[in-house]
Amino acid sequence: MTYLKIAFVSILLKIQNNILLLLQKIIWRSPPSEINNILIYKNGNIGDIITAYPAIKTIKLEYPNAKITLLTSPGLKQLTSAATIFESQGLVNEIIYYYEGKIFLLFSKIRENNFDRCFVMSDSRTHFLRELRNLFFFSFLKIKYLDGFSVNTIKFFQNSFAQKIPYPYEHEVDRNLKRLDIKPDDNIKSFEFYNNNIPKKILEISQKLDNALVIATGAKLTSKKWNQNNFFEIAKLWIRNKGDIVFIGNKKDGEDADNIIAKLEEWKIRTNLLFEFHNYYNFCNTTTLNETIFLIQNSSAMIANDSGPAHLSSFTDTKVVTIQASQDFRLKWDPYLSTNFVLRPKRKSICKCSIDSCGYCINDIKYNDGWIKLKELS
Repeated sequence: MTYLKIAFVSILLKIQNNILLLLQKIIWRSPPSEINNILIYKNGNIGDIITAYPAIKTIKLEYPNAKITLLTSPGLKQLTSAATIFESQGLVNEIIYYYEGKIFLLFSKIRENNFDRCFVMSDSRTHFLRELRNLFFFSFLKIKYLDGFSVNTIKFFQNSFAQKIPYPYEHEVDRNLKRLDIKPDDNIKSFEFYNNNIPKKILEISQKLDNALVIATGAKLTSKKWNQNNFFEIAKLWIRNKGDIVFIGNKKDGEDADNIIAKLEEWKIRTNLLFEFHNYYNFCNTTTLNETIFLIQNSSAMIANDSGPAHLSSFTDTKVVTIQASQDFRLKWDPYLSTNFVLRPKRKSICKCSIDSCGYCINDIKYNDGWIKLKELS
C-alpha cells in the first residue's frame, strides 16, 4: 500500500509540474538577448528569504550590471521580512512589498517596469492551483521571459511519500539553486556577509563576551516552540560550565528571556553562585537583522527553535543546535551549515501537532538532548 501511495504522489507531482512547465514555455518562449531589468519573486519570512540568499546571489553574479527588483511578502504586515539583507549586501536595487496576498494591487506598478526576465522561486509548500493562478497573473505583466513556477509537495499521503527511496526532498537552499539555469561559482561563499555600522554599545558588549551561547526561544507556531524550561536548564548548564548567555529575537521572545533571566537570578541566590559568575544579555527586540548576525558571529554556539534566528547563523561561523518540530519534512529547513545539529521528534516524518492530537511532540526532545549536542560544538 505504501508503494502505491508513493507512486500516486510521484505521478501527480510530475503531471502538475509538466503542465506548469508547458504553459511557461508557451507564454515565454525564450529569454531576450540583453537582460538589464530583472524581477525576482520570492515570498516568506526570515527562513524562506535566507534559504533563497545563495540563489539570489548567483543571479546577481550572473547579471552584475542589471537592475534587480525583489517582489516579496512576509504574509501579514506585522511579520518580519529579512529582505532588507539583500539591499544591505548589494544584491538587489529595489524591494517591492505586498501583504496578505494582495499582489493584484501591484499589477500596474510591476507592469510598467517592462522586466526583461523574472525568476520565480516558488514556496516549497505551495500547491498546483496557486501556482497556476500566479502564472496567469504574471503572464499579463509584460515580462519578456519567466520561469520557475513549480510544486514540490502534495498534501496526500505525506508520511508515506517521505519513505520514498531515494529521499524525495532536498534542502531549500539547494532546491532554489537548482531552479536556476545558472551554474553557481564554486569559488564564491554562498553566505558571505559584510557587516558594517554596528552600534558602539553592541561592539563593546561583543568584546566582553566570554564563550557566549546565543539562545533564541521564538517560533511562529506554538507547536514549534520548545518548552521554556528546557532553555532555562540549558542556560543554567552553560553559565555554570561554559560562559555567557545572549538572548535574541522579537518582543515576545524578550518576555521569554526576561522570565529565564529572573529564574537564573533566583537560582544564583539559591545555590550561592555569586562569585566569578558569567553574564547574560537580553538583546531581544533591540537589534536589526545585521546586528543580530554580528552577535551570533561573536558567540561560540547557538541553540534555537526552528525559526528565523536559526537560519541567520548561516551567515556566520557559529554552529546552531536547532530544536525542530515535525511540521515539515527533515532536511528541508535545517540551518544550512548546521544540518548535523538538528534535533527532531521521532514519532512521524511529518506531524501537524496540536494539544488535542499529540500534545506537541517537540517536547519529546529533552533539555539533556540539547546539552549533549551543544557539547559537541564546544
